[in-house]
Amino acid sequence: MALTYNGYSGSIEVSTEDECLHGRVLFIDDLITYEGGSVAEVRTAFQDAVDRYVVHCARVGKAANKPYSGTFNVRIGPELHSKAARAAEEKGFKLNEFVKSAIQAAIDLDGVVTHNHQHFVNVRVEEISEARTVLAGMETPEWRKVIARPH
Repeated sequence: MALTYNGYSGSIEVSTEDECLHGRVLFIDDLITYEGGSVAEVRTAFQDAVDRYVVHCARVGKAANKPYSGTFNVRIGPELHSKAARAAEEKGFKLNEFVKSAIQAAIDLDGVVTHNHQHFVNVRVEEISEARTVLAGMETPEWRKVIARPH
């Protein structure tokens, strides 16, 4: 179960040892925790913790971490950066839109991107020695003879 309040998200976990619910504000650098004896109490404690955090940051002159600003830096290396820019251009996208669509596609696929392909070769193996050649690799001189032989 997750909590949300004023743009912040929080977790809820059960502590059987302490017989309470507890959690932390998620997706920010600062550590903010809260607890309560019931779902209603932990929800209120989460909201109070967020409010206290924002007030504290304002009081000390620090910007409160705000999750999901919509902007982040990704280090992908110059070669991949170049390939992405070219692919975006070929598809008529700005690089930012291209990256957004790639991330969305990865999320829609549960982060799993696969590519499957099969090769079908019509080869007739007539002798055991030729079968061993197939298993050993297709670049041997013997295999080339098998391929060149009319069937």
